[in-house]
Amino acid sequence: MTNTSSKHLEEVAAFIKEHRSNEAAFEKLYSRLNEESEMPGSDDAYKNNLLEVKEKSVEEYRKAKEINGTAWPEFEKFVTGFEKAVLQAMH
Repeated sequence: MTNTSSKHLEEVAAFIKEHRSNEAAFEKLYSRLNEESEMPGSDDAYKNNLLEVKEKSVEEYRKAKEINGTAWPEFEKFVTGFEKAVLQAMH
């Protein structure tokens, strides 16, 4: 069995849900995204989806935050992408 068991993925989804409404939780979520994308034995499609979120949404968020001081739409896009990758891996 891979490390992306449904119980593990449910825990990750719950973590995202717990932190998704607070932009200040970006670093916690980003750290978890990194852990997930580097986890040995994970499904390749899951890893690829996580890496895509990392490459696109994280950069967009950081640039917008630097320019505007806040970046709610970009934060929401990042969280939604992360959550979508986890939910897809669950099914």
